[in-house]
Amino acid sequence: MKVYIHTLGCFKNEVDSSGIATVLKESSFDVVEDINKADIIILNTCGFIKTAKEEAINYILRFIDRKKKTGVRFIITGCLAQRYLEELFDEFPEVDAVIGLGNIREFPDIVNRVLNGNRFMKDGNLNDLLKFKVEKPSLVYYLKIADGCNNRCRYCAIPLIRGNLQVRDPEEILREAEGALAKGSKEIVLVAQDLTSYKYKDYNLVDLLKDLNHMSGDFWIRLMYLYPSRVDENLVTAICNLDKIVKYVDIPLQHIDNSVLTSMGRPNREVAEKAIRLVREIPDVIIRSSFIIGYPTETQNAFENLLEFLDRTRIHRVGFFAYSQEEGTPAYELGDPIPERVKRFRMKKAQVLQEKITLDFHRSLIGKRFRVLVENKLDRTIDDCSIFIGRTYMDAPEIDSRVFIKSKEDILGKFVEITIEKVEGYDFWGRIWRD
Repeated sequence: MKVYIHTLGCFKNEVDSSGIATVLKESSFDVVEDINKADIIILNTCGFIKTAKEEAINYILRFIDRKKKTGVRFIITGCLAQRYLEELFDEFPEVDAVIGLGNIREFPDIVNRVLNGNRFMKDGNLNDLLKFKVEKPSLVYYLKIADGCNNRCRYCAIPLIRGNLQVRDPEEILREAEGALAKGSKEIVLVAQDLTSYKYKDYNLVDLLKDLNHMSGDFWIRLMYLYPSRVDENLVTAICNLDKIVKYVDIPLQHIDNSVLTSMGRPNREVAEKAIRLVREIPDVIIRSSFIIGYPTETQNAFENLLEFLDRTRIHRVGFFAYSQEEGTPAYELGDPIPERVKRFRMKKAQVLQEKITLDFHRSLIGKRFRVLVENKLDRTIDDCSIFIGRTYMDAPEIDSRVFIKSKEDILGKFVEITIEKVEGYDFWGRIWRD
């Protein structure tokens, strides 16, 4: 039987989908990349904010329509399923099964039950969130070191969905990393809701980074999601001194105005400023952050404070998200008083400012030399050359900018040295550098 898995949301969901694929393959199911070949569709959903829920519902309706036309079986899992298990089961009778989080090892049985004509839902088992392995070979390997979260940001539904922080045994993490590298992975992306919370007995994130860095091979290590109050000198020193860790720091600050941060349950502005100062000590560091626009207590003055911070600090990569009122969170009681048109106006103003900052930075890179990991190849040529797509250390997979490279040689899956020749939108064109 052929199974197609469609993943929505963050890197954690990518890891969970890879785990589902692994256990299904071990039970002789054929996991396919082409939905047209599938007998079963598994949709791994995100349910973090309103837009993510809307996207998931759109995909549910699309796959229900496909089921009606082709007879394919359809299973929903992931964060939306965990959060709204019974509602989804009742609202969409066409869906064969709705499965909460933490049931990854059970998917062979789940799929077989569906194939036998059963319709059912299964509660999540958060204690098993980390109890599975991933064996899917990939150039970029997402390595989950923890799940859940003990930070209690008042707007955030993650603890409601994924529970409290759970961390993996470092020996398991290192074995998984070694396995990925042995199968050809060139970038290890460490994933957790908050990497800086990782601690297993007396072993912490810096210890893990040192052990990963000592592994043989030519590869990158990338850190995603660092909590500002736990960005300290030890971590900065590790990033500086460990050669395989890319100098890319992702610190979601969420806002910069103290009145908003206090209402959010986030560290204050001084903590954010200190974190930015610390990471700026890393030579050639690239900083990514994210900010929520239109939080209930965000006044016009608070928003202007955010714009001033962005203009002054010149952060390289920034994502903006309109506030989403989430039931069950402490901030839900604040309501959603800022009109959507005001949110959109503020969002646009912040995006325009950040676009100039980012593109000014990109233009300053023309003529400079970078190492690029080549990930894809286009189905066309220019001047008898193939067009390849890669990323510098400055760019996280599926999030940031890309580099297009013309080459007569097959460079797919390799590191190459390039010189940036021009900027096109947020992306680059690069020429292979030769001695």
